Amino acid sequence: MRYLLQISDCHISPEPGGHYYERDSEFLLKRVVAHALSLGISFDAVLLSGDLVHHGELSAYERLLQTIQPLPGVRCWVAGNHDNSEQMDRFDISVLKQSELRLGRWRMLLLDSNHLPDGKGSGSISPDSLEWLESTLSKHTDAPTLIALHHNPLPIGTPWQDQIMLANAEEFWNRVKPHSQVKGVLCGHVHQALELQYAGITMWSAPSTAVQFKPGMLTVTTEDDPQAGLPGYRWYELHSDGQIVAHLERVQDAFEA
Repeated sequence: MRYLLQISDCHISPEPGGHYYERDSEFLLKRVVAHALSLGISFDAVLLSGDLVHHGELSAYERLLQTIQPLPGVRCWVAGNHDNSEQMDRFDISVLKQSELRLGRWRMLLLDSNHLPDGKGSGSISPDSLEWLESTLSKHTDAPTLIALHHNPLPIGTPWQDQIMLANAEEFWNRVKPHSQVKGVLCGHVHQALELQYAGITMWSAPSTAVQFKPGMLTVTTEDDPQAGLPGYRWYELHSDGQIVAHLERVQDAFEA
């Protein structure tokens, strides 16, 4: 069995102590890392999804990677709509540049969904990436597979967020559905912990390590809904028979000084 940790939508600011929706996102990420370490799990990989930093600065990526340094496992990431792929590519860490990661029998395919951004938060998977996805899935039919991307490929029932989901979701699913080895899709972007089903495949989104969005509303979660407003993360048990057991964690003491 392999263990995968998903940390999402950190929104790290350019300078230490910077705030995102009045919260110190770097401080909260440190709390999330400490909580994940307390589980005592030897993670095989750490997936960074969602908006990793808030304005795409090199210094923010440096501090992000420094903050997660204590975590076990190889690192991989997919860029969010707030991210700067050129800055991310400056890091000379080979695993961060990979589009495919092996975890025992499992394969995880990492897709950039920021092609043709609409300027509001949506994006697409490029035609070349879709061709690569289909070709890779056709070559490795015996390996249980996860797909990771930024934009949610399914609507979540929140009108403003559904307007900025994956723009070519139908094309994505048309490439994925014929391949039964695809067991799950992981995304960020929505700042919510969701588990949705489509065509026999589960899509999981992870909560933000900083600020959560209220389902169905154009607001962030406030203190009147404390549990849903807590920073969190997901981790997954990847069994050799293709079964996935997904876990959701919330950091209860995240806001304590």
